[in-house]
Amino acid sequence: MFPLTRTLRLVGSWVGVSVGVPLLIRAELGVAPFDVLNTGVANATGWSLGVVFVIDACIFYLAGWLLGAKLGWACIGGTVIIGPLVNVFLGVIPVQHAMVPRLGFFITGLVVIAVAICLVITTELGAGPSEVFMLGLVVRGMGIVPARWISDGLPLIIGALIGGALGPGTLVFALTMGPMVKYGLGRLQYQPARGGILTTLP
Repeated sequence: MFPLTRTLRLVGSWVGVSVGVPLLIRAELGVAPFDVLNTGVANATGWSLGVVFVIDACIFYLAGWLLGAKLGWACIGGTVIIGPLVNVFLGVIPVQHAMVPRLGFFITGLVVIAVAICLVITTELGAGPSEVFMLGLVVRGMGIVPARWISDGLPLIIGALIGGALGPGTLVFALTMGPMVKYGLGRLQYQPARGGILTTLP
């Protein structure tokens, strides 16, 4: 059995992403960088977003693994569980037209997703594609913030060049997620380090 701490953090991270993503969607200020890539590839190929997500995720997982990051069963488990939950919360969170509530949705979604990222990383059971790629860069000696900037910036740039959905909120996401993740991991007393992990949760 998995330790209770890891299990609770994993479930919390899945719920957090499932809430945060719909909040960003309802804010209509820009999707997450990885979704810029997904929408861009979908537009360029004509493939469905579901198929594109799986392909893009596999590429990022492979790249992160080649860099030295660890994969886990939760990489797949999260994808299977989060997808349906996102649809559930999309049906609950109302559409907003006024800018003030949309900004509230965006800021809340951004913070919730940052917390969820920190939670899933500390479980060491398998993170999302952008996180695995980020951790691979960290293993190679890069700091958390620049590693996150690259793991968000790369899909953002590629996706934008091929027609992916892009908004001002996307740029805010890409610039602020790195510092927030670094702060959150520090608060959880978890520090990824070159060649491995300095602090591992029970």
